[in-house]
Amino acid sequence: MHLKRFSNIFSIRSARNILFLGLLLGILLPLWSESGVALKEIRGRTGAQLVWDPMRQMGSIEKGATSLVYSLDSAFLLVNYNSFESIEPPQRGESGDIWFSSEDASYIIETLGAPTQNDNRHYISTVIIDAGHGGKDSGALGRFEENGEKLVIMEKDLVLEVSRQLSDRLRSRYPDKNIVLTREDDVYLTLEERTQIANGIELDQRESMIFISIHANASLNSKAEGFEVWYLPTDYRRKLIDPATLDESAREVAPILNTMLEEEYTVESILLAQKILNNLDDSVGSSHVNRGLKEETWFVVRDAKMPSVLVEIGFVTNRTEAFKMRSTTHLKKIAEGIYNGVHGFIEHFENPSVRE
Repeated sequence: MHLKRFSNIFSIRSARNILFLGLLLGILLPLWSESGVALKEIRGRTGAQLVWDPMRQMGSIEKGATSLVYSLDSAFLLVNYNSFESIEPPQRGESGDIWFSSEDASYIIETLGAPTQNDNRHYISTVIIDAGHGGKDSGALGRFEENGEKLVIMEKDLVLEVSRQLSDRLRSRYPDKNIVLTREDDVYLTLEERTQIANGIELDQRESMIFISIHANASLNSKAEGFEVWYLPTDYRRKLIDPATLDESAREVAPILNTMLEEEYTVESILLAQKILNNLDDSVGSSHVNRGLKEETWFVVRDAKMPSVLVEIGFVTNRTEAFKMRSTTHLKKIAEGIYNGVHGFIEHFENPSVRE
């Protein structure tokens, strides 16, 4: 790779200013197809941490004392905030991944080095967002009259909008992660199909995923209101490990391994649920009742073999609450609360130094 090293005398502020100046001067190349090396592969081969600023369309690749800052369409890589390397501008492919040229990826990997034992920790590679119901299954219904006309508010519509908003936020913040919607339109999926989507995603040894099912509530009591987050009871057990997949010498301890993994998933599910609940309270708690954390063996959660939660965003049978949820602006606030909870969980999971 033919790289031109700039002077190392710039201050951090000067270096950043020059990077922005380069962008303003239009140091751009046309968009390319998905070729080269994806950013998530670079992370996997180095154990680096990734940070993304959606407002500035800038990201950093960090490992130890080394920091590499890049910007989409910029021909410069800022190294440790004091020098530059000229590169082919990284681009976002159709799938949402960020791609570097093969030569530039080789330079980044060589600069950061292979993962050490401390780098070999798990990270969240996939977030499954399950919008409840859909198609012929409307979910809970709120039936009201407005200006003399009958009005029906359907759970399936509300949760799909929240799920789309949530996925958009997560994809913007984490371009290297796989953000999966079980349904993106008004289509019907069985509960089995929803969990099969999640359980069918293959992960490598360092990758983890989380499952978030989004619903709206209903009650015979029209005054019932508020949001809540559910997780599996702590004593519930799933078959998470198939003994047939283990070495013969390890098969006799499969039940112990299964229990250990179940307990790990339980702890993570409760933490994820708590973070979502707290942030929903921050986002919409002034206009919705916080009903707290709850335990239940919901099918869609109990058959998902990963940390899983179910979020009830409000009651469609409560006129005041249902009419609030008709507002796209209000649904965005709900999605923001869930997003902040998921973001907080990912930061906690991936960065052991981040503890609230």
